Amino acid sequence: MKIAYLTSLYPAVSHTFVLREVQSLRARGHEIVTYSIRKPAPHDIRGPEAEAEARGTRWLIPAEMASYLAAIFWATTTRPIKTFRGFMGAAGAKGLSIRDRFSWAIYFVEAIQLARWLAREKFEHLHCHFGNTGSNTGMLAAELAGIPFSITCHGSELNEPEKFRLADKAARAKFIVCVSKFGRARLMHLTPPELWGKFHVVRCGVEGIEAAPQEIHDGPGRILCVARMSSEKAHLVLLEALVLLRARGIPFACTLVGDGPLRSGIERRIGELGIESAMTLTGSLEPARVAEEFRRCDVAVLASFSEGVPVVLMEAMAHGRPVVATRVGGVAELVEHGKAGFVVSPGDAVELAGALSRILADPDLARDMGNAGAAAVKEEFDIPRSAERLEALFSGRPIRG
Repeated sequence: MKIAYLTSLYPAVSHTFVLREVQSLRARGHEIVTYSIRKPAPHDIRGPEAEAEARGTRWLIPAEMASYLAAIFWATTTRPIKTFRGFMGAAGAKGLSIRDRFSWAIYFVEAIQLARWLAREKFEHLHCHFGNTGSNTGMLAAELAGIPFSITCHGSELNEPEKFRLADKAARAKFIVCVSKFGRARLMHLTPPELWGKFHVVRCGVEGIEAAPQEIHDGPGRILCVARMSSEKAHLVLLEALVLLRARGIPFACTLVGDGPLRSGIERRIGELGIESAMTLTGSLEPARVAEEFRRCDVAVLASFSEGVPVVLMEAMAHGRPVVATRVGGVAELVEHGKAGFVVSPGDAVELAGALSRILADPDLARDMGNAGAAAVKEEFDIPRSAERLEALFSGRPIRG
């Protein structure tokens, strides 16, 4: 089957799990071509696999004016009625503000370019990772090209369902994949019951990771947080928990992997709290370097306010590391509280510090949790199994389980 994969960002930049999914579907004999709304900056492409995929990925922004004009001519001459109706349905929908109408007009122009590529290269299906603005363009493009489309919803888009017209997309999509049961329930709440059969849970996953025993060392407990430095990841709550650890006399060294719009504010807060000597900020790292950090740490942590099912927690667990995360989204579907790690209340630095201190103070508990987590990920969060379920959905077959 020939399938186009579309993301708002290039799939191997910050979302390596999308690349794993693509590779697994290719291994099953499908022709997968990746598309991106935006072209990544050179420093965003991390690692040889990402570099290889980048060479075959096409993007819509920055726009090539001649190509866009050719696409508009193609659409208006080969399918004028469908083009007019598509534009009116996008930018002329009831209840939109002037700003929203302008935004949807832009999405439709992007969609014309993408639709021309899809039609010219005879794709059979368009799959959009993330139900955000990228799937706005994808939905319009698929309908203009006359092929079915689908979406994977991860979590953040479910916080703004009206902005992203999720109910409308659910009605028009062939199916919607949810990475968690929590996400599927959110979609069910937003839509009439006759659409619920379109929603399927297909886990993101990891593969090729072998759990490794933790190093025995006499130094401070090594805490690792791998997350984009944005508001939903709640780094400031984590910093408050680290201050509590220091006040309790628990030595630690914390590494923050990732970058983002809040980095300067996080660095400033670290200075205000006086914990600079215990902190390391690496910025974004390629996957191999991230794997090294997981192998070196004693515990991985996410203090997030919002999540789907975090792939970074899967990776930590696959490496045999205990985790501490907040009780948001589908986290509890991944981390069994008290077995693979601890699940705590979001926004509660005291509870977060307590969970971290219990793991750092008890190496036997940390080892047992790490082993349990590795077994859980291997059992349920498996990329080949997820690819098999996606393959069935693309082909219109029922999925098992």
